[in-house]
Amino acid sequence: MKKLLTIAALMLLNIGAFAQNTEIRGVLKPAINKAVYLFQVEDGETKLIKGATAASDGSFVFSFEPPYQGFYMIGGFTALAGQFPVYIKKAELVTLKIENRSLDFSGEINAENRLLGGWERYKLLSSSLDPATATSFDFFLKDEPVKYNSIKPLMKEFMSFEFDYNRILYLKKNPNVANEASSSLYKDFTVEDKFKDDAVLSHPRGKDLITLYADYAASVDKSRSGIDFLTTDYQKGVYMFGKEAPNLKSYEAYEQFINKYGKYFQRPSLKAKVDALGAKLYNTTPGRKGANFSFLDKDGKLVSLSDFKGKVVLVDVWATFCGPCKELIPALNKLEAELHDRKDLIFIGVAQDGPKAKNNWLKIIKDKQMGGIQLFAGGANNVLTNDYKIKVMPRYLVFDRNGNVVTTEAPLPNNPALKKLLLAELEK
Repeated sequence: MKKLLTIAALMLLNIGAFAQNTEIRGVLKPAINKAVYLFQVEDGETKLIKGATAASDGSFVFSFEPPYQGFYMIGGFTALAGQFPVYIKKAELVTLKIENRSLDFSGEINAENRLLGGWERYKLLSSSLDPATATSFDFFLKDEPVKYNSIKPLMKEFMSFEFDYNRILYLKKNPNVANEASSSLYKDFTVEDKFKDDAVLSHPRGKDLITLYADYAASVDKSRSGIDFLTTDYQKGVYMFGKEAPNLKSYEAYEQFINKYGKYFQRPSLKAKVDALGAKLYNTTPGRKGANFSFLDKDGKLVSLSDFKGKVVLVDVWATFCGPCKELIPALNKLEAELHDRKDLIFIGVAQDGPKAKNNWLKIIKDKQMGGIQLFAGGANNVLTNDYKIKVMPRYLVFDRNGNVVTTEAPLPNNPALKKLLLAELEK
């Protein structure tokens, strides 16, 4: 073929044409070649968005399109270096100053940041997160103006997560406290469905909090495992991935992990991390077990590679916008017709188009009379392209009757070598 189309081209098509940028203007004191970083919160932990170096006067600017409205973190590269919460909305200006490990907002800022700024100052003055004292965010919020009533529940929730995080650290360091039946620190802490929803994972320490909490609760109640103290599938997924992922050193171990806990990894951000780990561990060497994938067909039925054990499978990775792919459809149809008597041979097409191209995909299938089983991936960043490290299209993969890889770079269908390869595999 003279041309191959990169998978990245499809991903570029999905980038929005219009942005609603937010600008953060800040001053860092003291500023001597100091860097400042902006983080979003993803799955209960911070994820770097961008960094900047303060000018000689300490000034810095961040301009970006927020992926969501909510809590972010700004400051040093690590929590120890000093990071501070900031509430960001689209298309707004936030002005602030970071000085001596404290943060102050200024100018026309949103109500959430006014309360966050006050809370940060309150903590410095009152040691309000000392786990040996009663929670104090109620006292802080009651003195705030009535006009903030609508956001007080959100802010109280954020503050309570901070308090819980410090409290669990305190309990871990002072286990004797938990053994005192009258201890208010412990009595109201390990309760059924403590984190009733996933708001905890919008907190920058949410992952650490649920992990520390689940592990601590399980250490006290040894009849239950940590995951049993968490409420939602999302919480359980974040917890188990954090606990087990560092220990997975082979694709076989990864598959066992997915078989046991896969139902908890449905959130897109978390699923992307899980899939990336599988892609890292998977080895496409011929003879290895094929990494499974599942996509919907034109009728909305979920079809998986693992459905075809006992059959040889040819997978065509293509897209409706890929000219070279479409040029090869007649050759692929011809090959399928020549081998139509072989019921132990399955042809699968997996289109890499995004959701907006689905109707065009259905039209091409009909107009070009495409045979086999046609599946729609819904975008180029998926388990098939990641696991098999597919960067260009068209691409053809062949699997044997046991689901093992024969080749991940089969000859093109207009090359007689592909038919020869398939027939040889069918005779085994």
